[in-house]
Amino acid sequence: MDKEKKMSKKKKIVVITLSVIAALLFILITVALILAYNLWYKTPDRKPIKTAQQVTLIAHRGYNCLAPENTAPAFEKAGEYGFWGAECDIYRTADGVWVITHDVNTFRMMDKAVNIEKKTLAELQEMNIDNGAKIDDYENLKICTFEEYLQICKDNNMTAVIELKGKNNTEHYDEIIKLVTEYGVEYQFISFHLENLIKLRELTDAPLFYLVQKISQESIDEALSIENCGISFNGNKGKNFDADESGKNMVAKCIDAGLPVAAWTIDTPEALDRLVENGVTTITTNTISY
Repeated sequence: MDKEKKMSKKKKIVVITLSVIAALLFILITVALILAYNLWYKTPDRKPIKTAQQVTLIAHRGYNCLAPENTAPAFEKAGEYGFWGAECDIYRTADGVWVITHDVNTFRMMDKAVNIEKKTLAELQEMNIDNGAKIDDYENLKICTFEEYLQICKDNNMTAVIELKGKNNTEHYDEIIKLVTEYGVEYQFISFHLENLIKLRELTDAPLFYLVQKISQESIDEALSIENCGISFNGNKGKNFDADESGKNMVAKCIDAGLPVAAWTIDTPEALDRLVENGVTTITTNTISY
């Protein structure tokens, strides 16, 4: 009997010890995740940079170094600073309203985590944007609708540069064309998905740009297969500028093929200068202004 009591006591000690260790591990993992979240999702503190280069500047998700990305204030700042265009990302809500956001889930930018496409506009407007540049200046900031964005573009004579996210909702692209036509703004579409661009070409003759990280001969051929479609590439990827055995880099090959060429997301004068030297003058940026 005494042996059984001693064994029982030892088991309790082991269970308690393991429970304490598990609790400590949980706390450590939670702290690590919070730190990782803050490092990964915290918007960098970027400063506006002026350029004297003769380039066409597009404000990436609005001028997001001065206001939270993809919000009405960010697009208004782009207009204030004289940008040629303002780039946005759009999704369709559960009740058929197109809204501006880069991610399909609101986790990174808003005070609740929900799937944009599974919520109505009214439900989304119950939430606040709580991340981004100078967020403390924008209390109770709400998600920006596509129509609000178009009105800001119209008021500031900016070209609407519209990125179609994902491969769904293509059957509703006619709604987008209807809206940009109603607002009377200049516009173009961009997408990483060739299927999206093919569908858009059925609906509009507006300029299209195929987004790629790294230019390849395949992406050049794909862009050439669509009328009035160019390539917009990651201008920070050095391999786009590496010459092959013929002595030409992929940027030069795009230009030689007659493709309109643009680059994203360029935030330093050095990167901008290299692009201009290579013949690229349409630039999407977080920081550079006129």
